[in-house]
Amino acid sequence: MFVPTADSSNSKPSTQGSTLVVPAVSIGNVPQLAVDLLINTLQLPRIGVIDSPLLTPISGSAGYDHLDSETRSLPLEVYQSKDAKWTILQQRSPPLPKQHRKFASELLEYIKSGGFSRVVVLASSDAALRTDALIDGSQIRTLSANCLDEELAARLKTLSLGELSAESRNTDGLKLTLKRLHSAGVTRPLVELCDQAGIPTFAMVSFVNEGDNIPDAIDLANAANAVLGVAAGSEVLQWRPPHSWQWLMPSAVPDELF
Repeated sequence: MFVPTADSSNSKPSTQGSTLVVPAVSIGNVPQLAVDLLINTLQLPRIGVIDSPLLTPISGSAGYDHLDSETRSLPLEVYQSKDAKWTILQQRSPPLPKQHRKFASELLEYIKSGGFSRVVVLASSDAALRTDALIDGSQIRTLSANCLDEELAARLKTLSLGELSAESRNTDGLKLTLKRLHSAGVTRPLVELCDQAGIPTFAMVSFVNEGDNIPDAIDLANAANAVLGVAAGSEVLQWRPPHSWQWLMPSAVPDELF
């Protein structure tokens, strides 16, 4: 259930015709980190949260530099550009065990009721389990369901971002391609459900290993912005990570321990 922010001037912010960006909680948390860069750099306002009993409950301090210090970080937050062209989710906790498909169904209902024009899923997958065909070339691959227009295809070609598989161009091939993704969270059920509902869906998948995934997040944010144009060309001279990133990696081990 969508709950608007208390200080929102509109009890139900408009999402009609907006593009919804969904970061799937997946290996290395690369999609969440990429979305961190988009939201913090563009200083997108939080318009609400999605309250779901299917997510692991969490609460923390404000996640972005432009938010009020009293704002709490919650499991699933909703941000939107001022022109309402882009609506971006930030999911801070995973679905409870065995609830991924049910959670994907919840997201589908939100997508339908919000009247979104298309869905963009950002995901990561275990690089150690990728197929041989995906080892060479860009480690960010794409998948499209009812969504690949001429402009998008041209951008992908310019950026040399290949498809996950040519098989994904039909429904049976799409399911087979999604099965080959590992540790990709809600990506598979969400894309399948959106495809069945006829909702234009585009996914960008980064193949990574667990560790320091900041470089992977920057690459995914760069690719997503280049393909989708979330930020105007002159708007992003340099990504600005939120202050919360200072706790991503452990601090140096004190010399006194040795």
